[in-house]
Parts: sequence; structure tokens; C-alpha cells
Amino acid sequence: MNDVIAKPQVWGRRGVPDLQKTGRGRQLTVPSQSTKVIAMAVKSHTTRYARPVLRPWLRRAGALKPRLIAFELTRRCRYHCRHCRANAGPQGGEELTTQQCKKIIAAIAKFAKPVLILTGGEPMERPDLYDLIKYAREKGLRVVMATCGYLLDDKSIVRLKKAGVSALAFSIDGSSADTHDRFRQSDGSFDAVIRAAEIARKAKMPFQINTTISKLNAGEIIGIAELAKRLGASCFNPFIMVPTGRGKEIEDAVLDPVQYEYILGELLRIKMRGDVNVRVTCGPSFARICEQAKARGLTAESKGCIGGREFGFISYKGDVQTCGFLDVSAGNLIASRFNFGKIWLKSKLLNEIRDVSALKGKCGDCEYVGICGGCKARAMAMLGDYLGGDPVCGYVPAKKR
Repeated sequence: MNDVIAKPQVWGRRGVPDLQKTGRGRQLTVPSQSTKVIAMAVKSHTTRYARPVLRPWLRRAGALKPRLIAFELTRRCRYHCRHCRANAGPQGGEELTTQQCKKIIAAIAKFAKPVLILTGGEPMERPDLYDLIKYAREKGLRVVMATCGYLLDDKSIVRLKKAGVSALAFSIDGSSADTHDRFRQSDGSFDAVIRAAEIARKAKMPFQINTTISKLNAGEIIGIAELAKRLGASCFNPFIMVPTGRGKEIEDAVLDPVQYEYILGELLRIKMRGDVNVRVTCGPSFARICEQAKARGLTAESKGCIGGREFGFISYKGDVQTCGFLDVSAGNLIASRFNFGKIWLKSKLLNEIRDVSALKGKCGDCEYVGICGGCKARAMAMLGDYLGGDPVCGYVPAKKR
């Protein structure tokens, strides 16, 4: 598979891209952008089913207590992934002390009781990891962890379970070692994560598979989903690439609007088949796709962007953000004396993002804004305005047709 997909358009019945069998499993031939294809995509997904929709959880501009908080413990990592939003590497740079991390955990627990997602970099590079997990559990937080898997073995999985981790997330960015290792720029990284997933399954530790989707691997999403199922994953969680951090260097690998629309359609088909649970991150238009599916008598549920509402992110410096891909601080926990609640409720940034009426461009005009909300991080990365329209969305709002 070439680094950037440039394959001929292959169409199956009803305008759905044909699936091809390859040595690496089923693959999707992803159409490239053209005026004709855009028109087909817009017509098939918009004209018939468009109607104003606004969900209560997005109708209110007021803050909600977060359901999920991701805590970036470090930027140390032995890999040098091409898309890495954290620009992580072996050196890692500065990071919070153990006591600062504990004060942040206590501040979160005082305000709410979200699931705490420990992330990085590679969180297992921190020697105080198990101590922090135990502390978070003592504060009443459920703890899960995202890991590359290269430090996971039979002993560490037991320690993680004993400390209180209840689930893991592994990143797989290709259906084969060839694609995954090139994406991660680390030979052996595919074998390492497969081995880690097998260790987790053997230890009865639930896990999900995360995949960053770009032009570099878009044709392999079916194969990756099938791999996730074979490994025993509880969820397949694709992330639609946002060109931040090191990913800025490969911005041309971001899906174009036609590829984005068809990838989401294929993810819906995987979800509807029930082979593996599918949850999409940084692809809020998937919520619109699911809503349109319900209009055709199908059953599918998905939320759009929950950053700054149900989800929050804390950086390696203690900055509160809507997510890890929107590198704009809503306030620093160290500087605020660890007053997480005040930042979450009073931040101008967070309250602006929660107000869907503040969105501009096609997102501001869209009748699905209350379901989708657009990707503010991608708008910021590619347009320089987090309230701008999602650059990869090809949907044409009803008022613009």
C-alpha cells in the first residue's frame, strides 16, 4: 500500500466502494476527491435525510461534569510515530512530579468522579505509575490506561491489575507489520503490540484497539477491525487524524472530505454488523452518519465531539484542555493551586467551545451541529480557528443547498 492512497475509484452496488480481498485481509478502496464523487457523497447522505437535530447534551451551553479525563503523565516514548500529537520521544522533556500528579488527581476527584485515562507518551515509562494508579483508586476514580504495549509482560499486567487498572487501550495503525511499523517508525512495534494484547487477554484484562486513520492506512480499516476482533478487543476505536504535533509534518495525509465520508460509512457498516463495538474519536460526523442511518430504519448511536463537555484532558504541564489535539490551555492546575473545578466551570475557552451557536463556517450553518459539533482541534490545526468548520467534512448544510 502506498503512503498516500491514490487508487482508481472502484464502485460497488448503490455507490458503495467495493471491498477487496488481499493477503492482509479485506481492504477498502478509498475514492480520491473529485467534483463528481463529492456530488455523489453529498447527495447520498444529505438530500434525503437532512433535518434539524439538536441533542439536549449539546443544547446547554453550561458546563457538565466530565465523564472522562485523560491525564498525560509523560511525553517519554521509545517510538517516533509519524502522527504523534505529543511529539513524544525517548527524552520526553519536562513532566510533573509525583506529588503534583497526586494533587491533580485529588482535584479531579473532589469535583467529579470521571474515568481517569492515563496516557502519554508511554505512561509505563514512569517509575511511579503504580503508585499513581493506587492513589487514583483510593480517591474513587476508575483507572484505565493507553499504552504502546512494549513494556507490558506477564509480571507488569499482574501489577497493573493489582494497582487498580480496569482496562487498557492499545494502538494498532495497520493490519500488518509493514504498515504499522512504518507508521510508528519502529521495527517490531507491530509484534510488540500484538503480544501485549495477547498478554492482556490471557490475564482477562479488557482492552480496546485505537487506530489513527489517515491516507496512509485508510484502505486497511476493515483488516484492522477484523484483527481487533480476533485479538478479543472489547472495542475498535478509530481516531480520524488531526495534524498536530509531529502530525503537522504529514498534513497531506489527512483524509479529504470524500474519503472521510466513505470511511465513516464503512465504520457504520462494521458497527451494524456487530463484529466488534465501534466508537469513533475526532470524527464527530460519525454521529450524523448514525443519525441518518436511524432515519432509514437502522439502529446506531454515536456522540459527536464531547471535548470540554464530557471529556477533558490534562497535559504533562498541568494544563486543562478540551482534548489532547487542541493544544490550547483553559487554565493551568499548578498556577491555579489545583482548582480543577474552577477552571472547568469558569474557563472562557471551555464555555466558548460548549456554545454551539459560537461555531462559524459550515459547522455554524449545519442543522446537525447539535449532534456533531465539528472537530475544533482539526479546525485549529488546519484553519487556525477552533470555532471554524471541520476541514474534512464534505456535508453541505440544508440552508446552503
